[in-house]
Amino acid sequence: MTDTGAWSFTVDEDGMVLVTAPPGVPEGVRLAVETVLIPLGDSAVAVESYLREWRRLAESGEDYALATTSAQVSRVGPEVELGDMYGQFEDCRMSAEEFERMLRQLVDFLGSRRS
Repeated sequence: MTDTGAWSFTVDEDGMVLVTAPPGVPEGVRLAVETVLIPLGDSAVAVESYLREWRRLAESGEDYALATTSAQVSRVGPEVELGDMYGQFEDCRMSAEEFERMLRQLVDFLGSRRS
């Protein structure tokens, strides 16, 4: 699931980021991504920090994990596994490249809201 198109985002009145996945991305993956992002809220700084830490971990090896308070994301080879912590979604996988691309698109979106 690489380079499937643009992810899009909206922010509700409570500051929760709602995710619209590109065509072809399963609903379970979209829900998992949205759940991972819940604790980061609508803060571009928080998402940038998460992405920076994700990249720092990548420098130390191929398999690693980085959780938010709502879900865990584990790098497994060329994919990430989105792991449910509270029964909100089925564990699923997506390409690591697509995961990072989604985070970059979210940073751009949130940054543009502050301009």
